[in-house]
Amino acid sequence: MGAPPGRIRTADAASGSCEKGPRSALPRGGRAGARGFTLLELMIVVVVAAILLAIGVPFFGEFARNNRLTATANDFLSAAQLSRTEAIKRQQVVSICASANPGAGAAAACSGGEFSGWIVFLDPDSDCSRAAGEPIIATGGVDHGSVLARANGACASFSAAGFAVARAPGVEVDRLLFCDRRGTALQAGTDRTTARGIVLTRAGRPALTRDADVIATWGFGCP
Repeated sequence: MGAPPGRIRTADAASGSCEKGPRSALPRGGRAGARGFTLLELMIVVVVAAILLAIGVPFFGEFARNNRLTATANDFLSAAQLSRTEAIKRQQVVSICASANPGAGAAAACSGGEFSGWIVFLDPDSDCSRAAGEPIIATGGVDHGSVLARANGACASFSAAGFAVARAPGVEVDRLLFCDRRGTALQAGTDRTTARGIVLTRAGRPALTRDADVIATWGFGCP
C-alpha cells in the first residue's frame, strides 16, 4: 500500500520494514527562528518618540493653560449670571464681590481686593458689602495658582429689574480679566488674546471677550 499523504517511509536496516513518521514542520536545525529588532530599528523608534515628545509636550502645556483660564472665566460668568437671575427672582438687590475667604461659610466676606475668589449674596441694603446675616447664594474662585485676576472694581450689584446698580468708580466692577504668565499676548496663530475678559454691561448682562483691541482700551493690564 502506498503511504498516506503527509507521511514518509523510513527503512529499517534490520527488517527492511517501513516506519511511518510525521513530516517535520521545523526548519533545519530543529528550532523555530524568531526575528527581533535590530539596533538601527530601535534607534529610529527612539528618535521618532523624542521628536513627538518635543512637539507634543509644549502643545499640551498650552492646552492645559488655556483650559484653566476658560474654566475660571466661565465660573465667574456663571456666578454673575446667577446674581442677575436671583435679583430678578427674589425682587431684591443681589451682589457679587471679590472675597479672600469664599470658602469660609457664614464668615465669608467681601475683601475689596482682586477676584481670586468671590461670593454672591443677597444685599438688601444695597451697599455692595456683605454684612453678617445676609444670605450667601453662591461662592467661587480661582482653582489654580497660575491664574491671576485683575479688575477695575471689587463689586457688582443687580437690581430687582436685572440692571447693574451704579457704583462709584473703583468700587463697581464692569471689566475683569483672567490671565496667566502669558498676560494679554495674542494666542499663537490667532488675533485673540490668551487672557479672558468679562464685561458687565449696564443692562446687567455679562459677556466673555478675547478681543485684544477691546481689552487694550480697558486701562489696566494682566498680570
